[in-house]
Amino acid sequence: MKVDRTEQDEARRERIARAAFELFARSGLDATSAQDIARAAYVSRTNLYRYYPSKVHMLLAHFERTVGETRDEAVRRLHAGAAPQAVWAHVTARMADLGVRYGHLVGAVGHAVLGARREQEPGEGIRTALTLVALVEPVLIAMRERGALRDGVNTQLLSALLVDACLLALLHGGYRDQREVLRDWQDRFSLLVNGALAPGLSVADVEGGLTLAPGQKGASNDAKD
Repeated sequence: MKVDRTEQDEARRERIARAAFELFARSGLDATSAQDIARAAYVSRTNLYRYYPSKVHMLLAHFERTVGETRDEAVRRLHAGAAPQAVWAHVTARMADLGVRYGHLVGAVGHAVLGARREQEPGEGIRTALTLVALVEPVLIAMRERGALRDGVNTQLLSALLVDACLLALLHGGYRDQREVLRDWQDRFSLLVNGALAPGLSVADVEGGLTLAPGQKGASNDAKD
């Protein structure tokens, strides 16, 4: 049976990114050579650079896949009726766990995403930034649909601000464990979301599990996930 070339290339790209990440996780970015990655992925160095121009690109590719899987799960939970704040807690717990567990790789990811704002041409950092925004935005959209946010709120912009705030915190926070990360991220979430809340609501309402049915602006509904 003839193998589709596009599928073959995609499988090879994924294999390279996965092999690279396993080496980065164990030895760090700087201590891992291109030859190490090529050997682990069963490709030549020439092929390696045909798929990825640098080690950072390999790291971001694997990270994007992980973020995409987390987003898919978040969307499934929201569609099943889970409260947005419960889904947000799940998403941030997952990202905080990765941030603490692979703290030695956070700098490369964070600088690529934050530095993407200054890039003249769309690049890997931009794509990773958009992937992170796409992870956060469904939660904010669900909050708006349930009456917790004002109708005119730009959820994409607010998501981008949250992503940048959380990445900066992770880069410069000096956290000891996942709980410290989550505590700080929740503070930043509260600060940024506060100005976008629907009239009559407070951050305490949202954090306390408040969910509103569409059209119930400012009314309370204690249904929880």
